[in-house]
Amino acid sequence: MLLTTLASADEKKIADLEKRIQNLESNKIDLPRGLFIHGNIEAYYDDRTYDNGFDSRAEIQIGIQQTLNNPYVNWIGASSLYDSYYDADHDKDNSLVNKQIGLGNDYYRLYLGETDAQRLGFAKTPKIGAPIIITQTNSRIDHGEKAVLAIGGFQWDNEFEFDSYRLKKDMPYGVVLGFDNLTNTYYSSATVGVLGLFDVSYMRIDSPAKAGYYTTSKHQEGLSIGGALHQWGIPAIWGIEVWDDKDTGLASKKRFDIGGLYSVNDNFYLTAHRTEHDDLGYTGNYYGVVYQIMTQDDADKRPDKRKGLEFGLYLHDKEKTSVYTGAHTDYGSQIIGSIRYKF
Repeated sequence: MLLTTLASADEKKIADLEKRIQNLESNKIDLPRGLFIHGNIEAYYDDRTYDNGFDSRAEIQIGIQQTLNNPYVNWIGASSLYDSYYDADHDKDNSLVNKQIGLGNDYYRLYLGETDAQRLGFAKTPKIGAPIIITQTNSRIDHGEKAVLAIGGFQWDNEFEFDSYRLKKDMPYGVVLGFDNLTNTYYSSATVGVLGLFDVSYMRIDSPAKAGYYTTSKHQEGLSIGGALHQWGIPAIWGIEVWDDKDTGLASKKRFDIGGLYSVNDNFYLTAHRTEHDDLGYTGNYYGVVYQIMTQDDADKRPDKRKGLEFGLYLHDKEKTSVYTGAHTDYGSQIIGSIRYKF
C-alpha cells in the first residue's frame, strides 16, 4: 500500500498492523531500535599460516546510534569492535578495540576515541585479499585515540564504516581534520568529486617534534584517485593510491597501490591488485575470484561490501624488502582459499 499525504490515521494504523503481522509470520527478529551488529567470520586456508595451513578469524562490531531533534546535533552513536586477529598490534588479539563515539548533523561529524575516521574520504582501491597500505608505525592511521572532525558532503554512515564512502551530488566535496594527542600527530585530508566520474583525495600527516616522543618533526602525504565505469556500461570500479613517507626515516621509496574490481554478474566478481613498497616492504600482485550469496538489502552496494556468504580464491605473488632491516625475501606464488560470512 502506498501511503500519501492524504492518508488517514486509520489507514496508517492498518498498514502498521499488517507490517507487524508479516514480520511475525516470517519469524523475523529485529534488533532493538538504534542497535546494530555487523562484522564477519572467516575460515580460510593459507599454506603459510601456522603448521597445517588452516585458520579462522572473526571481527564483530556492536554499537548504537540515535537521531535527535536538534538542528546542531541530530545524530549520536557509539561502537566497539571485537577482533580475534588485530593486524596493527597482536597484543590486542581477542579484545575490544576501536572504541569510539560520534555526534553531529547533516553537515559535520565529530568522532572521539579509538577511531580511524581520519581516513574518511581518502579514496581506497578495492582491496580484496590484499594488504592495505598504511603509514609508518609512528603515524598509523588505523588505531590510536584521536579526535576527528569531518565536514562537507559525505553521505554519513551511521554505523562507523570508514573504508568506503560516497559524496552527495549537490555537495561533492569534504574535509577531514584529526589529532592524536599521544603522538602529537595531526591529520588532514580533502576529497572532491570530479563531474561524477571519479574522486580525488589528498591526505597529509604531520608529527611535530615534541619532548619525550619525537626529536624531529615528521611529515607524510598521499594522493589517491578512484571511480567507477558503470556510466559507460562497464561494471567495474578502480583506484590508484600514492603515498610518500618523506622524512619519517624508514621508507626511502614512494608506495604505489593500484586495484580494480569487475563484476561478471550479481554474484560473481574478479579483482586484480598491485602494491609496491607497502608499510612492511611488500611488493606484489594479488588476484581474486569471488562468488557471493548476498542479502537482498545490499544489492546496490559495492560488491566487496555486501553482506552474505562469500567464497573466495586468491593468488598472491609477492616479495619483501624489510623497511627496518633491509633484508629481502621472495615469497613467490601463494594460493589462499576463504569462506566468509559477512553480516
